[in-house]
Amino acid sequence: MANSAIWNVHYLTQEWYDKLLAELEDLKNNQLPATLERLKEAIAQWDISENAEYDTSMSEKDLIGWRISEIELMLENVEIIEHDKSSSEVTYGSIVTFIDDKDREYTMTIVWTGEVNVLESTISLESPLGIAMRWKSEGDKVMIKAPSRRYQVEILKIA
Repeated sequence: MANSAIWNVHYLTQEWYDKLLAELEDLKNNQLPATLERLKEAIAQWDISENAEYDTSMSEKDLIGWRISEIELMLENVEIIEHDKSSSEVTYGSIVTFIDDKDREYTMTIVWTGEVNVLESTISLESPLGIAMRWKSEGDKVMIKAPSRRYQVEILKIA
């Protein structure tokens, strides 16, 4: 059973680890107690069969409980990763500039799946593009096997 934990390692940056810890603390110390208080008040109204506040509070309690469990499970087996700025290969934390097969240029930061934010030009190392670029170097051309199509990109720069 211990060996199966190896496959469930969550690679997180220190920044993302700290964000998850802060979220977990907020859920446990603020959101859950407030929800439980609203639930207690709704139950005090006796008839919970048609009590919207009770239904809402129960749903909210379940969602908060689910998120707490999800974060705790994730944090059970964490490896903090740091980007080696001297690395010449694409890995977590790399800022990669590349062109696609239509000569469009992109610059994206490679992050853990949970950190992806398209508006901040981040992409997961576990995505089809991230998998194809992993451990590649400047000048390498890689084939991307996306669900909808296959295409090629050329890595121009890694920072």
